[in-house]
Amino acid sequence: MTSVTTSRIQSSETTIDHIGLVGRDIHAMVATFRNMGFLVTDPAPLTQPGPDGEPVPLGQLSAHVIFPDSYLELTAIEHPGQGNHLDPWLARHEGLHIVAFRTADAKQSWDDLAAYGVVMPPLRAASREVNAGGVTGIADFKWFQIPESIAREGFACVVEHQTPELVFIKSMMGHENGATGLRGVGALVDDLDEAAGRYQRLPGADVVPFALGRFVVLKDQRFVAMKPGGMAALCPGVKLPAPPCFAAFAVQVKNVAETRATLTKKGVPFQVAGEQSIWVKPEHACGAVLLFLDESAPI
Repeated sequence: MTSVTTSRIQSSETTIDHIGLVGRDIHAMVATFRNMGFLVTDPAPLTQPGPDGEPVPLGQLSAHVIFPDSYLELTAIEHPGQGNHLDPWLARHEGLHIVAFRTADAKQSWDDLAAYGVVMPPLRAASREVNAGGVTGIADFKWFQIPESIAREGFACVVEHQTPELVFIKSMMGHENGATGLRGVGALVDDLDEAAGRYQRLPGADVVPFALGRFVVLKDQRFVAMKPGGMAALCPGVKLPAPPCFAAFAVQVKNVAETRATLTKKGVPFQVAGEQSIWVKPEHACGAVLLFLDESAPI
């Protein structure tokens, strides 16, 4: 197949727009992240346009941790097993199941991928009510799922923000733990080279091997593919789901020493991983390994 490196997912370079932790109890998820020093919006229902144009509930409640150019979504399925698009992932386990890449034009990105012979799911619309940090309104999005020929570790998609001013709310970016943005996602895979090859098809991605896996370097973050043994070596004692899956994510902080102090004050257990990073086990971070990385650390 011809390379898709000219696709317009974030023009010529791919950026992770947001990631999503999926669970069953949105209020418990929000409490968990607030206790780690994150500023979290109150939960709100997700909707999509119905046949008459009126919003139809998706049976999901979502809350958000907002950064200047990315965000973390906490989402809960109200009635699992009744047809929500995230049902298959939640049936496996609660945890990190969503990775969304950014585009300026979802229709053009869809067309570009389809033109290279990729069998594409439909282009969709979604919206959610916003009432956070003094900002109110309805945030609108266009998006499509990325097929398994590229991403099979979770629900990966491409999203276009039609109302970014209702998403990246400056008054919701003052996190007590010093968090400033997403730095990457870690996936558990069965075959390192096969997985890296799939993600290398994203525009601007570059694969860099390392001792325990493969880095897929993106514009502002990196995607890390590892086998379970590799991640267990980096995070001793961690309980990991079976591959293929998304299993970890990294958040950049202003000063990791101050982040350590915040977590200690709040009674959140963490592990030290060198001078520039610490990590929290999945049972304390809604089902995924959470790495806090000092902003001075290289991507």
